[in-house]
Amino acid sequence: MGNHFLSLSLLLVIVCVCVSIITTKLNPKEAIVSPTDSNPIEIHGVKILRQPSDSKLAQLGVASWPKWEGGPSKFPWTFKKTETMYFVEGKIKVNVDGYDREEDVFEIGKGDVVVFPKDMKVVWEITEAVKKHYSLED
Repeated sequence: MGNHFLSLSLLLVIVCVCVSIITTKLNPKEAIVSPTDSNPIEIHGVKILRQPSDSKLAQLGVASWPKWEGGPSKFPWTFKKTETMYFVEGKIKVNVDGYDREEDVFEIGKGDVVVFPKDMKVVWEITEAVKKHYSLED
């Protein structure tokens, strides 16, 4: 009976881990705000996970995401799809449409995983050249 219980417990753990991995691959946006993360925040609808662990980045599959680079500039942007991004380098000041006071502007950059929801309008001010990986959700 004891071995049977141990086998069932192990099987349950394996199933839970597999479901977690599959869910993360299908919806990386949801993975950054799981209850096991110590410091995810949300600012004006933008989800930010500062300095995630290497294991969290591997769980998200960041290394397989497409890359984008951009130099210092300022431009408006509308997210046509929900976009999850990981910043390898750089700094960006973000102004979300509808939050027009100077104190509403926030900064993201190197080491951050960030999720911008579909249809969000922002103004990006790249203050230090950016290298990022990104994933678009349909």
